[in-house]
Amino acid sequence: MAPPLPHPSLALRLLTALLIALFATLVLFVATALPEVGAGGNLVDFDAFYITGQLALEGRADEAYDMAVMADVQRALVGHQGFMPWTYPPQFDLLTMALPALPRGLAYALLTGATLAFYLWVLARLAGPSLAFVLVAIAPPVYVCITIGQNAFLTGGLIGLYALLAQRARPGAAGWPLGLLVIKPHLGIGLGVHALASRNGRGLAIALGIALASSLLATLVFGPGIWGAFLSGVEQAGHALRTGFYPLFRMTSVYAALHTLGVPPGIAVWAQIGIGLLACVAIAVATARGQEPRHALALACFGTALVSPYLYDYDLAIAGVGIALVLPDLARRTSGIERLLLLALFWLAGAWGAIHALPLAGLPWEERAANARATQSFGACAYLLTLALGWRILRRPDTTPARAADHQGRA
Repeated sequence: MAPPLPHPSLALRLLTALLIALFATLVLFVATALPEVGAGGNLVDFDAFYITGQLALEGRADEAYDMAVMADVQRALVGHQGFMPWTYPPQFDLLTMALPALPRGLAYALLTGATLAFYLWVLARLAGPSLAFVLVAIAPPVYVCITIGQNAFLTGGLIGLYALLAQRARPGAAGWPLGLLVIKPHLGIGLGVHALASRNGRGLAIALGIALASSLLATLVFGPGIWGAFLSGVEQAGHALRTGFYPLFRMTSVYAALHTLGVPPGIAVWAQIGIGLLACVAIAVATARGQEPRHALALACFGTALVSPYLYDYDLAIAGVGIALVLPDLARRTSGIERLLLLALFWLAGAWGAIHALPLAGLPWEERAANARATQSFGACAYLLTLALGWRILRRPDTTPARAADHQGRA
């Protein structure tokens, strides 16, 4: 039996409140600074959500998956070339349809604020008194997600909710957040492996039912042709990924790291597949062998971020869930220097893209694209080093008296 968690000190509670207040203030600042789509001549990720919602309401949801159409719409809004394609499954299109009902700034504030609150609530339930340290660790990806209006708080919250329910021995209920990850299915692969390895048939059945039901709903709303458009968009995105049109320096995948170092895309993608398979095997083995549940779930969170070549810095909100799960165990096994090293590596993984993207913001599109292609994805290397160091530390025996007594009792 694990020792009871201590109550956080007043200083930690104040730090937690301060960080949450800073995150909320940043949401309000962005909402007022970008009240309309294309404000200031720039488009951010939330604008793609808003534009897709408008197209869907006009009965043109399939056109969102056509890169040429999206480029024309975006050029008309800001007056210059950009690159913000749409590759989300049609289920997410259903969510975007609600956004144009409100002004852009208010829609952004509600979506980002609500999903941030959901994400932080889940982290608080998982981390307990360690929440302040988790918030410090994930500050870079949180900053990125807020400033561009991405949906990583929603996906990270769903992944955290799965971990929370799985810990509480509610396997069927854990299928609900797993199924809702159909909006970004590549982020649910690690959890799916965990559910399979833990023989959670009920949870998997619920997840499959949600995926099928939401697919049927999307088909009824948009028509069967939406799926062909979606697959075509994914194919176009794959070509763009291979040819370097995406800002790979902001990605944290093995593919991005290798590709920006000059490795041919064919070899880089096979390396990505290999790493992804190894991650899935590690999740399955750890879960099937009865590893401590928090550690197995953390591995599922960390590992799912290694599966897809298409993983941005803001997606490291997933890793924040893993950190919340294992931070107490890491803290008991590390020195102060090791903790600072882990923090520095994870900050580098989450902030590398933003550090290099900010100076490019005011440049013409052609110059910005050229600089982006010339910038390497060291954030991915930092993430891999973080995982390697964390894994090595967790293999150390826990010598704290309470844990030692617990292990002796089990023996």
